[in-house]
Amino acid sequence: MKKIKSIGLNITLAATLGLTGCGGGGGSSSGNSSSSGNNSNLSFPSNAVSATPTIENGEKVKDVVAKNQKTAYSINSIDTPSSSKNVALVMQEITNVTNQINVQFYALNETINQTESCSDGGTISYSGSGSDTGGATITYTFNNCNEYGVILNGKFLAKMSNYNSTYDDYTTLNVTYLSDTTVSASGSTVKIYSGSTETLNFTNITGYGSANTLKMTLSAIEEVNSIISGQKDSVYYFDLSSSQPKMYQTAGKIYINNLDSYVDYDTSYDMSQTPFIFNYSGLESGEARYIMANGGKAKIIAESGQSKVYIDTDGDGIYELSE
Repeated sequence: MKKIKSIGLNITLAATLGLTGCGGGGGSSSGNSSSSGNNSNLSFPSNAVSATPTIENGEKVKDVVAKNQKTAYSINSIDTPSSSKNVALVMQEITNVTNQINVQFYALNETINQTESCSDGGTISYSGSGSDTGGATITYTFNNCNEYGVILNGKFLAKMSNYNSTYDDYTTLNVTYLSDTTVSASGSTVKIYSGSTETLNFTNITGYGSANTLKMTLSAIEEVNSIISGQKDSVYYFDLSSSQPKMYQTAGKIYINNLDSYVDYDTSYDMSQTPFIFNYSGLESGEARYIMANGGKAKIIAESGQSKVYIDTDGDGIYELSE
């Protein structure tokens, strides 16, 4: 019988970073996601518009995708209060923290429902069932769960599938947030809205709980210090093959201005050639590009731990504005 450890291969990113605890079609959905925690599906405003190509809007995009979130342990430790954070990394952090908790059960036709204490207070409850090769479905509920200074509250559903017999593990994880979920540390709190989703696919597997490549697909809304941002149908790839993880985007919308406007990832630009590279001090280098209104573009370049925005106001390839 094989034990499922928390969320399967998601432990890879945590292990690579020496973790101790650790953001598609535009605005087509109707209605807004509220922070009440009662939503069954995530939705973005139908009246959201393409963001005007200004430095101010470019800086807001930068705050979501290229904030220099410094930490000694992970690429997204929420160590300081800020206006926004890349929700892709925050959601990765939530599942990584879950992996630090001793949550495990035998998956062979087993059903489980129990509560455990977290390392520094609070509890985590989990229930679910699975089969050895068929996968498992687990619901996690956090109640002031304090795991090495990272405090979680909320609930999400995790489904593991695509069994790899060679390494006796699962290679796909689907997570749906069943309630608003908060992650707090060092005076900063990030809220992930109910209905947010992420899918993790692991490739280039090197052993149980280890893989060199992670693909993350997500749609999510987050709130930090009353500022709301979101990502819709975003696709990220993580290269975990070295001590300096790399991350690049290939698709998706980034919502800013409390979801009133958005930018599209510029699919004509190959970010895999200029990925965001992280070291233990934070974001080290990389470049990403996004499409704005009237054919305008935002270019975000990270160098030596600092990110800077350049704006092409009319899409002629000349970046007339910069920070």
